[in-house]
Amino acid sequence: MSKNRVRKNRIVFCMDDNELSSLKQRLDKVGLKNREAFIRKIVLDGYIINLDMNPAIELNRLIRNVATNINQITKRYNETGSAYENDVLELYDEVTKLKPLIIQAQTELLKLCKM
Repeated sequence: MSKNRVRKNRIVFCMDDNELSSLKQRLDKVGLKNREAFIRKIVLDGYIINLDMNPAIELNRLIRNVATNINQITKRYNETGSAYENDVLELYDEVTKLKPLIIQAQTELLKLCKM
């Protein structure tokens, strides 16, 4: 063992095949490759939270679309003095898509707060 090693104390324990399989599944689920780091994290902190960021990514994409459309409508309005009804309806449709995603994000955050 190296003299410069930070973690000098070794703990050894045995697992059966089912337990090892379960450990590997949990490692994959949280996206970790280092088994020691995973076990150390569980032992020291007691839990790992793995957030699914896909709803947030989709929400950000839709918000960018809405912002782009608002800018385009504003630019056209400033150039012509009027806005097209179709543009405003399209913007309304995009905003209505945002509402369920915002509610979903808030619900997931509330679940995390109750843990």
